[in-house]
Amino acid sequence: MRANRLLLLLGVLLLALPLVSCGAAPGGQPKTIKVGALYPLSGELAQIGDNVRNGLVLAVEDINAAGGIRSMGGAKIELVFGDTQGKPDVGVSEVDRLVQQEGVVAIIGCYQSAVTIPATQEAERLQIPFIVDIAVANKITERGFRWVFRVGPKADSYAADQVAFLKELPALGGPEIRKVALLHEDTDWGQSTAEAQKRFLKEAGIEVLTEVTYPANAADLTTEVAKAAATNPDAILTVTYLNDAVLITQAREKLGLKNILFMDTAGGTIDPEYIQRLGTAANGMLTVVEFSKYAKGSAELNERYRARFGEDMTGNSVHSYQAGLVLADALERAGTTEKNALRDAIAKTDMSGEKVVLPSGRVQFDENGQNRYARLYVVQIQNGELMPVWPAAVATAKIQFGQ
Repeated sequence: MRANRLLLLLGVLLLALPLVSCGAAPGGQPKTIKVGALYPLSGELAQIGDNVRNGLVLAVEDINAAGGIRSMGGAKIELVFGDTQGKPDVGVSEVDRLVQQEGVVAIIGCYQSAVTIPATQEAERLQIPFIVDIAVANKITERGFRWVFRVGPKADSYAADQVAFLKELPALGGPEIRKVALLHEDTDWGQSTAEAQKRFLKEAGIEVLTEVTYPANAADLTTEVAKAAATNPDAILTVTYLNDAVLITQAREKLGLKNILFMDTAGGTIDPEYIQRLGTAANGMLTVVEFSKYAKGSAELNERYRARFGEDMTGNSVHSYQAGLVLADALERAGTTEKNALRDAIAKTDMSGEKVVLPSGRVQFDENGQNRYARLYVVQIQNGELMPVWPAAVATAKIQFGQ
């Protein structure tokens, strides 16, 4: 009888061993929590994909170094990477692999809107939480999905924040903006952004005097800039890529238009080559942007990122960093990796203070999974640097007028 009891005890112990080796800690809590990280890690967008991935890597390193998920016995987060190759169909298949083969409890990704839209649709079908860090298509959070959440701004946010900034200019020591001209390249990027600009400008009571379009590969834009300026606007809002941003600025300099505010939409003006090519002529240009290493509270994080990866953070990597913090916060509150409980915890997210590294200082999702507080910085190029001038709470420089 005693031998039988011993065999029974050994059998129970042997049955328990696989639980520990597969990541379960004593008490039934997992030792590690697998999280999918889905980005374009090969192909034309691999450099950007690495940048976004690195932001999430740093977040997970910080979370694990601080003790992991304490409500689950200090369980550590383990990232499982997926490579979209920049292709929508590959993104979908990678979601399937991460969920059904790797057993991830949630996915964070995946930069391109064209990939994020079908990838999140597949996550919705599989009922797995998907946190979108940085992909801007409005549609992503406008489909009535329950399992999809976005930390960063959507496309409309860029135009909305431009207009919000213009309305606040008098309080910042600037002129009242009553009328503007729109100047943009003629692809979907320029046209769709201009439509959003017109909608928000109308709501704000700001008149659009003219809308001037041009091909992005234009060789000279002096005529187009002159046409926009001839209507005597208080500001000119631009939507650009790198080459046309340079040409517009050169025309602004040539025509002596520094009395007019020029404001871009996170286009060519935030490319490092823009300032390199223009030198002092770039000074005075304004643009919305997703991140600034000069904003209040950003320097220490950027320094740690630079020490780890050898480059500055970008709007992409800071949003993936934030997405990692959002998931960790939800796991902590859920106290489990059970998908329904985790999904509900993400939906109830309300983060602020030191846990938020974004311009708004707060993350809270609306009924569609969109961060209702997502917004952007406005920066002005001053002495060759992108200096944050808005929102006032994070600004480290005053706007320079007539530059």
